[in-house]
Amino acid sequence: MTPETQEQVSDLLLWSDKESHEILKKVAAEHGIEIDALADLVAWEREELESIRRRQMNATFDEIFDNEHYWRK
Repeated sequence: MTPETQEQVSDLLLWSDKESHEILKKVAAEHGIEIDALADLVAWEREELESIRRRQMNATFDEIFDNEHYWRK
């Protein structure tokens, strides 16, 4: 796992809690899935969610700043 991916998932219980991580590794192995693949997918999803939040925040700012009732001319 890359250091970047490790940083993005390390706060999640599936990676930070030893018992939970062992269960995750066991289930992944039973299904033939590499744990690093799961970490990469989770990291990607978290990046996407952050990107969506930023776009929504920008849309909200635009809505506020474009509202003529809020600003004196």
